[in-house]
Amino acid sequence: MIRAVSCLSRNPTIEAYRKDFYSINFMDVENLSVKLTTEKIDISRNEKQMLNDGDILVYLTNEDRLGKMVILELDKNESGMLLFDFVTYDKDGKVFIEKKDVKFYSSYVFDFDKGIFPKEIKGVELWWHSIDDVEMYLVPWAPTKLLKYPNAEMN
Repeated sequence: MIRAVSCLSRNPTIEAYRKDFYSINFMDVENLSVKLTTEKIDISRNEKQMLNDGDILVYLTNEDRLGKMVILELDKNESGMLLFDFVTYDKDGKVFIEKKDVKFYSSYVFDFDKGIFPKEIKGVELWWHSIDDVEMYLVPWAPTKLLKYPNAEMN
């Protein structure tokens, strides 16, 4: 008798990132909300890059909801793709929307309230702005705000 065994397994690195991500709760996000900013985050393909795989971002959407996202893969092999999970909370701290394995491509925009890549500018909250093949930014569209989660404050 021959048994087929799946070769698919979870990526242990990504699962470790998710474990850290899910250890951060709504209260943690809310406590950081006073530090949120409309400043862009440099994700350039050089020494200026401010984010790495496993980093967590906290955000406030244009519909006044707090949330968090974890970078699972950022521009791996210069793919122009950011893979992330996110959770957006309602005003009571309950999960409003949550998605895993979102593929966000260079020059696209994303809406954390709907969990979609909108076809129109309305609802845009985050833009991957590529200046050229090297210089790139994650840009929160006002009134959306963003902040890299400080690792020293992780639970």
